[in-house]
Amino acid sequence: MRALIAVVALTLGAVIVFVVLALSGGEPHTALPSLDAGPLGAEPDAPRPGPRRLPPNLLRPDTPPDEEREVAFEQYDGGPPINFGEAFEKKWYADRERLGLERHREMEKLWWAGRRPRGETASIEKLEELLRDYPDTNRAGCAAYELGQHYMRSRALPLEERRRKAEAAWRLAMDRYRDGICEYNAPVAGSAKLALVSWIYRHTDPGLARNLLEDLAKNHAGETDHLGQEISKIAERLLSEMR
Repeated sequence: MRALIAVVALTLGAVIVFVVLALSGGEPHTALPSLDAGPLGAEPDAPRPGPRRLPPNLLRPDTPPDEEREVAFEQYDGGPPINFGEAFEKKWYADRERLGLERHREMEKLWWAGRRPRGETASIEKLEELLRDYPDTNRAGCAAYELGQHYMRSRALPLEERRRKAEAAWRLAMDRYRDGICEYNAPVAGSAKLALVSWIYRHTDPGLARNLLEDLAKNHAGETDHLGQEISKIAERLLSEMR
């Protein structure tokens, strides 16, 4: 009797397996990934990106410049201290000494809040405030240059108004702040002249554009923009394109 029951049980089991395979098309079942396993294709041991380097104004304000570099090295980056260019940093520290720590910090807050996004009203207002409240600083020249970039990208203004306001800002940068230096030793005057040519005069006054480019090629040798490109070489290339 027990043998008969065992045979019946085996037969029923075989029938059940056959039915399951028939319903599934005979394909083997693939197990679902565990919910704890993380996303498919993830690299569990992938290295995390390192900390961002901080601009000089975000380092500790209560230490001398050389010690600030050590703070940047030890606490923020783990690599070489940040370097925005020796000429720029000299003017940055000169501004701080002249204004005092608190006023300089407020000025730098306006600068970093107003740089981006370009063309936005809030950004423009920050840089206009900086230019109004701190007109006799090196940073004001950088703000004047950036304001020109903002005005040209402002969707709130018609094209002619954008050009008019940008031209005024870049001419201010070119004339009043001709000795200014921005990050990575980018010269305020040279950068403003290139912007005037590229954004305005090559479209509205080609003769004036050529005059500015000839001046850049002749009198700005050795200067580089924030990307390290020689300004005089850029001017020569633009001149050849306009001929």
